This record gives sequence, structure tokens and C-alpha cells, in this order.
Amino acid sequence: MKKISLFTLFAVVAMNLPAFAEKTVSDSLVKDLSCSKLTVNEIYRRMSQQQFSSDFHIPITNWGVEARGGLYELGVCWSLSRAQRLFFYLNRWNSPSTVQGPQTLQVLNMLRGDSTYPMLLNQESYLRTDLGLLGNLMDGIRIHKGDANTHRNFRSEIEKYELERFHKLGKNLKYLIGSGSRSKKNNRETKNQLLGNLQMNKLTMLIVRANRMAQHVVLVKRFQRLSNGDINFIVYDSNHPSQDNILTFRESDSKFYSPGIVYGVVPTKDINDPLGVYVVDEKERDPIETTLIRYYSTLCSSLNKR
Repeated sequence: MKKISLFTLFAVVAMNLPAFAEKTVSDSLVKDLSCSKLTVNEIYRRMSQQQFSSDFHIPITNWGVEARGGLYELGVCWSLSRAQRLFFYLNRWNSPSTVQGPQTLQVLNMLRGDSTYPMLLNQESYLRTDLGLLGNLMDGIRIHKGDANTHRNFRSEIEKYELERFHKLGKNLKYLIGSGSRSKKNNRETKNQLLGNLQMNKLTMLIVRANRMAQHVVLVKRFQRLSNGDINFIVYDSNHPSQDNILTFRESDSKFYSPGIVYGVVPTKDINDPLGVYVVDEKERDPIETTLIRYYSTLCSSLNKR
């Protein structure tokens, strides 16, 4: 009979003890995230696509806000797409507490452009305008300073961010050059960037341009390869928040198309024309990633203390 050393026996037993088991974290966004492999890429890799379902879209349709003293009107699609990405990544469903009191102000600050992001602990199973996270944000808060009385809520902060982001002319001027579709080379580069991002669960914001004056921002969530080589990009579209919309990259001509996105934005005769597509706000993921790392590091630390 082969002898087993006491050291070997101890090692085998120790590896099977709960104290030596690998610590992992799971919630509504990630599954079996290892505390010993806590990196941004590992967090993305462990994300569930179910979290990005249309069931969790913001149930509010894009609306218009007056700009430059009523000189023209803007839709708030850019701001809503940004907010949707924030909610996808930072919200935790069925959590023991919800956004209320001081945290409501933190979330409103985030929606208007503050770079410090809180985690969103929501008792509900989806976003509702009358309860939970979104309900509290819709009600908002009143801020009193001297004789001034300001009411801040979800809509006011979405509008504020939209107006500020749209009027960053130094960043946005390039989207006004040309009239519609971009070159095949640019389109292929955009397609490849989208595929690389989405394979890592990096949700990506796009400007979809039908013409110089007809532009819309959407959030790309995933993709589907079709048998003919085309690629369907599944998007959150604030004009149709109750369902997903589709942006198609056509392999035969290396152009993007989406009758569903531009319907109602351009004349019906033009809805099948190719579109200009631009990836925007990639750096906006940085504070999201910082928040996720901090949050899961804290969770893992609490597990190690048990």
C-alpha cells in the first residue's frame, strides 16, 4: 500500500474546506465573478446579456427640449442613451434598498454629467415611473437656496445633459460634415469596432445620421450574424423604448441601414437609404468601470472577512 505523507493529506483536505474555496460574486449583472480575478475585462466577461434585455429599458419615450432660447428644438436621445447605459451597468435588481433621500441627488448629478457614479440598488424587478429607482427620480428633489426654489428630477437632468453635450461644437462638428452615409472603409472600421466591443459586453453609443439635419443617438447592445454575411446590431432606441430596434451592416456594399430607426425621422421614400454611423462617448465607460471595480472589490472584501 502506497504511503501518503501528512503534508499531502493536509493539502488535499484543505483544498476542500470552505475557507479555501474560491470566493465568487453573483448578482443581477454578473455571474460567478472570481474575487481572485477582479479586473475590468473579467467583470465584462461575466456579465449576463439578460441584464440588457428590452425588459429593462427606460420606459420613457424621447421628447423635445427647446435650445438657444427657443431658436430650435432638440430630442434628448443622446442623454437617454447615456442614461440607459448607466442603468444597465450600475443598477442591481431586487436589492434590499432603493434610491432615496441623499442618493437621489447623487443619481441626478450623474444624469446631468457628474463623473462620480453611485451604484443603484433597486427593490423592483424592472424600471417603473411610479415606484423604485425611476419613480424616485421622476419625483425628484427640491433644493432651497435663499429665495430660490429649484426642482430637479429625471427629466430636468436628462435635458440639461443633452443641451450641454449637443453644444460641444468642437467634438460634434465632424458629424455635420457630409450629408448621409460614410465611406466603405469608415463603415468597415465602425463595424469591426462594434463587434470587438460587443464581444466583451461593452455597450456602445452611436450617432445614426440619415442626413445633416436628421441624426439620432442609439445604444448598441449585441449583434447577430446572418447567413448571408450581414450583421444585425440590436439597439436601444429612445424613440421606441418598449422594444429593441435593428441597425444592419450589409456585407455586399459595406453600408449601414435601418428603416426602423429613421422611420418618422425622414420622408418614407428615404427610409431605405444608407446611413452614416459614428461611435461616440467611448471614454464615458471609464467612470462606469471605476465604479464597478470599486463595488465588487468591496463585496469581495466583505466575503473575505466572513
